Amino acid sequence: MAGFALEPGAGPAYGFHGSAVVIKASGSDTAGQLSVMESAYPAGLSVHGHIHVDEDEMFYVLAGEISGFCEGSTWTATAGSFVFVPRNHLHGFTVTGQGTARALVITGPAQLDSQIIARAESPPAIPD
Repeated sequence: MAGFALEPGAGPAYGFHGSAVVIKASGSDTAGQLSVMESAYPAGLSVHGHIHVDEDEMFYVLAGEISGFCEGSTWTATAGSFVFVPRNHLHGFTVTGQGTARALVITGPAQLDSQIIARAESPPAIPD
């Protein structure tokens, strides 16, 4: 496996439940260890409670505001915030800021990226 560098905005782009996702590193790039995706969430988007079986999920918020929950705790994350959601825990979030929220989403071991790829949705146009 060789290393690589991507230009800004580069990588395969998909739609996923109303968000736009650019896959920066997939499980096939990392021997299944993790995936890295840049996600854009439109204002007001709400991701219902769900569980990632055997996959941790992390968000590094790049822009906007996201409020969410994980099991019994709640959080609000703005640019520069980091959120860790352990595997097998019920979690969800809503974009609570005025505009688009953007986050770097890291999962490991990689599973979410293959779900997004398998759905093969075209990415929606999301304002900056």
